[in-house]
Amino acid sequence: MTDRTGVLDSFHLGETLKGSARKLGERCGAAAVAMLSQRLAESIGQPDEDRYSYIWRSAIEEHPQDAHRDDFRTVLVDAVRDATLGALNTNSTEALDAVRGLLESPYPTLVRVGIYACGENYGHAGSLFWTHAKPDWFLNLTYWHELFWLIKKAFTKFSASERSQYLTMVDEVKGDRTDPSRQEEWDQSHRRDLLHPAYGLGDQEVDKKYLALVERWGSVREHPDFHSYTTTGWVGDRSPVESDALVGMSNEELLKVLREFVPEGRTLEGPTYRGLASALSAAVRASEDGFASRIPLFADVARPYQHGLLRGLIERSSDDKRDIDWAAALSLVQSIASSPSFKADLDAERPEGWEPSVHWVVGNIADLIKAASSAERQIAPQLRSKCIEILKAVLTATSPKEPRDSNDAVSHAINSPRGRTLESFFLTALAMRRDEVATGQASGKTWAEIGPVLDVELVSSNAGRNAEFAALVGMYCANLHYLNPEWTEENFDRLFSLSSDTAWRCAAQGFSYQRYMYDWLFTKLVNGGHLKRMVYLEGLPDQVSDRALQFLGLAYLEDKEGFNDGGLLAELIAELKVNELSKLCWFFWTLRPKDGTSQYASQILAFWKKVAEQIHQSGAEAPDLQSALNQLAAFLDDLTQPMVHVWAAAAAHAHVRHHGPILVENLARLASKHPQGVATVFHAAVSSFLPDYPPEDVIRCVTELAAAGRIEDAEQICNAYTERGSQLLKDTYYALRSQQRMLDSDESSPP
Repeated sequence: MTDRTGVLDSFHLGETLKGSARKLGERCGAAAVAMLSQRLAESIGQPDEDRYSYIWRSAIEEHPQDAHRDDFRTVLVDAVRDATLGALNTNSTEALDAVRGLLESPYPTLVRVGIYACGENYGHAGSLFWTHAKPDWFLNLTYWHELFWLIKKAFTKFSASERSQYLTMVDEVKGDRTDPSRQEEWDQSHRRDLLHPAYGLGDQEVDKKYLALVERWGSVREHPDFHSYTTTGWVGDRSPVESDALVGMSNEELLKVLREFVPEGRTLEGPTYRGLASALSAAVRASEDGFASRIPLFADVARPYQHGLLRGLIERSSDDKRDIDWAAALSLVQSIASSPSFKADLDAERPEGWEPSVHWVVGNIADLIKAASSAERQIAPQLRSKCIEILKAVLTATSPKEPRDSNDAVSHAINSPRGRTLESFFLTALAMRRDEVATGQASGKTWAEIGPVLDVELVSSNAGRNAEFAALVGMYCANLHYLNPEWTEENFDRLFSLSSDTAWRCAAQGFSYQRYMYDWLFTKLVNGGHLKRMVYLEGLPDQVSDRALQFLGLAYLEDKEGFNDGGLLAELIAELKVNELSKLCWFFWTLRPKDGTSQYASQILAFWKKVAEQIHQSGAEAPDLQSALNQLAAFLDDLTQPMVHVWAAAAAHAHVRHHGPILVENLARLASKHPQGVATVFHAAVSSFLPDYPPEDVIRCVTELAAAGRIEDAEQICNAYTERGSQLLKDTYYALRSQQRMLDSDESSPP
């Protein structure tokens, strides 16, 4: 097991990732999951060191059985899990790539996360489980817990073929036992356990098989989803009462425990408020009715228990996909937020702290209402209005933060209690507007409820006193336009404040999360000088200028920006802004055609020619920019002489910014169709460096040149490699010479 960790210790890494991993998954998809998975793999070591992950990580979800909750690996498991769930929330094809990568991983822990994700979002990802399922998953203890809960949660959604595959897997289970006399007992008992999560869910064949096995081998163990279950708790935050005991208590017994429990100091192994709150969350999730009849009891209990209840309701709804009593839950949080003690506690308590506080409850309220705003969640319209009233009360009770000169404005906004409240407000407003659109109503009613709140928040934001709002309007400006286009466009230069530099920086960081370019948005960004400022202003995170340049690139491709209109693109080219133009090259490269010709090819090649012309006129070589231009070769199809000239100039510098592989790939692609032009470009590249990767493309390119009749060019290229000590084309050269000798022999032979 590797002992590599990171810059942060496990606790602070966990606190950092806890609120952001899911957002990373939502906004970065498979890339975020892959990045976090790689870091987890590095912390584990080699795949064979991950054989017994169920010992240090009993369950992929947060569970009291996890004995090493502050371990570096465990923190990363949480992050990979949350990022995967976040990606799946988008219901995108890319999200399926993230799950597929987990299921195909050589690391059992990552496979377990993949199985868990399939169970949590079976409608979107369930089919992936069955295309990747292996008999070992049904046999190995490592995968047992996640497999158990996937079956239990999703069995009723299995298709006929999936049920058949499941039963086949069960029937074929056969362990490798050291005691052959007990082989049948073990196999049959394990089949019983595999059928247990599907028992009673409406399949008569499953029920019959299961009952027959129970009759012969007895009932399953007390905690059938674990092969090993520890009842003594764990070191750290422990509860004085187990979650299953809380479920079975009467209301009076439950309140007695919550009111009378007092931790015995901050001891290493003693129970804590946080531990009891965690047990309470687990009890809410495990209970039959989600504590529906008990929710009103929590209006006057201590904050840790309000946190525990709300956390349990959120996870039951969002993670377990089980019903909760929304009317009762919203009535509870409304009474909490409207209580005089709520504002007093917020003013008195520090936001940071080990034990759950009123600030935790603020975040819970925001997350609960955010769960209610999900597009898949259908709640009564009057409950939507109640959500808005609750969030207004929370916003009134909490104080906005002044922007700081910080490069993590978005992270602060989406993780702070008030920022989470604002985000929940936006999402609830959007849910209300969707309801109006679905029923053909105008937007007046929704705006009458939310408009005054946004006006108040905007005043403090434009004055530089509301960092959370400034960052979030940058993220949600397109959504605000959906809610009220007139208000959004009229106030755009206040949303992206021209009065407060730090507020504008917050909004610019929020803008970097925009995924779509709208005509109105681009126009407002240009006319207000915001886009140019994002590109040029120093001290902003790189992703701000990257997104601004991508908007500029899209505007060019959609004929909203040109070379000769005096706009920002023309300025960047005229001044040969190497960094910015290189980023545009990369962005255009991401739009490269996978098959066929790109609809943007002519415009992107025109951009290449214009930049090359400007480089020539300047008299400078601009090697970094020339290197980046090689990426645009992906759009070449008809290799005309002018394009050969500009590509040859760029090819000589392809190695400067490591674009040699892209150069070679496209040379090989075009060699048979345009051998003369490719030979010219290849010679230009070889005059500066030896392209050597991918080696198969180098060899293919030279071979194609020879096959197209450019024997002399092919041999000259081979000789250039040999003269500089490279053996890459040695065999290719000999093969070419052999072919040439055979041709010469054929020509000299008498008829």
